[in-house]
Amino acid sequence: MPKVKICGITQPQQGRDISLLGADYIGVVVYPKSPRNVSLKDVRDIKDAISGNTKLVAVVVDPDRELVEELLKMVDIIQFHGNESLEVLEQFPKERVIKAFRIRDKRDLDKLKSFIEKGYTVLVDAYVEGQYGGTGSRLDVELLRDLVGIWDKMIVAGGLSDENVEQLLKEVKPFGLDASSRLEISPGIKDLEKVKRFIRAVKG
Repeated sequence: MPKVKICGITQPQQGRDISLLGADYIGVVVYPKSPRNVSLKDVRDIKDAISGNTKLVAVVVDPDRELVEELLKMVDIIQFHGNESLEVLEQFPKERVIKAFRIRDKRDLDKLKSFIEKGYTVLVDAYVEGQYGGTGSRLDVELLRDLVGIWDKMIVAGGLSDENVEQLLKEVKPFGLDASSRLEISPGIKDLEKVKRFIRAVKG
């Protein structure tokens, strides 16, 4: 059964509610250019609010080492969503790292190879110029089949919702599914009914 990650949480109470609905991971975005950006205090508050069975993931974009080290004191996992090199990731514990890639087409598959060879959990998202996730754009299903086929620790993101995830799961069976903007009322505020339907559709 795929893991469920609900990303772009900004409120401790929503974090708690979503963790109690059965999310395996909750994502918070620590990137000032994002409409879902949260402060380090918010990160701590959300971590304190969620249930113990749910892991907290901090999403960062080309961060400095000091920020990552500070976040690792508060969260379970860092998701690197920028252009970070393998050398950057190797400064941190592998089991606490997700490397995200924005994918245009099959030519981008080569970018993943060195990270996969080293055993990193990888997240794939649709490429949108100048934006790092949360766009609602979807990856082509044929491309997803290729991606999921090459690695068993692949998380799929990009335009997933309570309305399309069941159909997606008929096509591919990834390690995890990451949803954000299509489950929102507004950026950073989730529609809990949509979240509940999404988790139910994945987990049954």
